[in-house]
Amino acid sequence: MGSHKEILYIDGITKIFGKAGSAHSVVALNNISFSLTPGANSILGPNGAGKSTLIKILLGYLRANNGSAQVLGYDIFKEGKKIREIVGYMPEHHTLIPGVNAIKQVSLLGRISGLPKSEAMQRAHETLQYVGLDEARYRKVDEFSSGMLQRLKLAQSLVNDPELLILDEPTNGLDPKGRLDMIALIREISQDHAINIIVSSHLLPDVEATCDYATILNYGKVVAQGGILELTGLEAKSQEQRIMNVRIKGNMNDFLVGLKDNGLTFKVEDKIIQIPFLKDDISRKILEIAFETKVQIRSISPRKTILEDVFVHKIEDVKDASVETGFVQESGSQTNINIAELKKLIPFVDPEKEKGPLVKIEDRFVRKKDFDKAVKTIQKNMKKKQGESEK
Repeated sequence: MGSHKEILYIDGITKIFGKAGSAHSVVALNNISFSLTPGANSILGPNGAGKSTLIKILLGYLRANNGSAQVLGYDIFKEGKKIREIVGYMPEHHTLIPGVNAIKQVSLLGRISGLPKSEAMQRAHETLQYVGLDEARYRKVDEFSSGMLQRLKLAQSLVNDPELLILDEPTNGLDPKGRLDMIALIREISQDHAINIIVSSHLLPDVEATCDYATILNYGKVVAQGGILELTGLEAKSQEQRIMNVRIKGNMNDFLVGLKDNGLTFKVEDKIIQIPFLKDDISRKILEIAFETKVQIRSISPRKTILEDVFVHKIEDVKDASVETGFVQESGSQTNINIAELKKLIPFVDPEKEKGPLVKIEDRFVRKKDFDKAVKTIQKNMKKKQGESEK
């Protein structure tokens, strides 16, 4: 049973798309249980881990097959309306009303959350100003850039003055400056305004910059949970090895030979020499080698074990977001396929509205028959290209 000290309490939540037990059913969440205390929390995981599915269940947009959960002490099955009144939600995908300006879009969300009309309008003005869209509040949302749309969604999530803010991929589609601005806003909301937040993301640097606690999901299961400093500290301890980053001025080759002659291993990336070490006297040894090889040490510092190390360690199959090939989950198994090419060939569907067998691609679903047809097309094209290359 959840306590009033927890902002989120989950006990045995399971979500299955398709007919449970059938050959083509997909288990999106597999009997997960965890709780979150007040503060800046994150739910981490690669695409397809079940993050968005979990959020939709917590807010009452999807129904779980089994289990129970409470948000801010309220039962998600019995008190969903109350939860939506006190929780702000920034969805991953845009939910725009065509032809409507920003002030009307945000105030409407305030009304839906239970605010009176006048208060919803006042809060809309305040939140749009807060996120930096005050000068664009009377522009139609259809004309907004990707960065402006992300800010608009943040304003919508704040309009009801929430006790808890749930942000699903908040930096999605932003350029570097827009990403940094969004991170700063999230940090300010959490620290200066003392609003509890849950950031759902697959972007590790964003989570490290905004959150203190992380729950890591993979294929519908919790694989790790704890404070970010705790998680990274445990990882460093378990490896029993740290990395010293060194920058030098002088003959790089002579210095590397010196390291090798002294029994030290190393790796060079972007002119930074990474030296694994176990003993704390490594700095003195590196300085001695620098003196012997007549190079100048410009900087020397231990590399902090970041959340990425833990994440990759816990999730063996995580692929870089820039890689086009990835895993497709089908009937409890995984198929390696070109995700980018697959997306061009088949439409995604709403699993709640489909009765036939489905296949899960990242965090979304397609019809099994469409998937099979697309895979055959891709395989045919691959064989054709292979044949052409062999000629």
